[in-house]
Amino acid sequence: MDMRPRILVVDEPTIADTLRSCLEGEGYEVETAWSIRRAMWEMEQREFALALVGRILVDGHSLHLLRLLKSKNPALEVIIMTGSSSNAVATEAIKEGAFDCLYKPFALEEMLTVVDRALKRRNGLA
Repeated sequence: MDMRPRILVVDEPTIADTLRSCLEGEGYEVETAWSIRRAMWEMEQREFALALVGRILVDGHSLHLLRLLKSKNPALEVIIMTGSSSNAVATEAIKEGAFDCLYKPFALEEMLTVVDRALKRRNGLA
């Protein structure tokens, strides 16, 4: 049985693929989605420890997906990735249950650090 943490990355394809490569290089199992519909389908198929949620172009926005993901799995850690420089997005995301918010563009090392912290919290280590 594979015990690697499974991560769902929801963002536009280029960003999702870049993050997938980075995370898989660190030993995580990663699935990607480019829409809310696909993200929720993925949630039905497998259990995820964490979701990285960015810009969703097709059928909604990141805060809407955050609410849906947390309603499906309250233990899921969610990190919102935003291009907005406004603290209002981060504040709202945290109020809605996000673990943290990353502001684009961010360094992959920064993302990996936040992912590690979120997974430690999920596992009761932080």
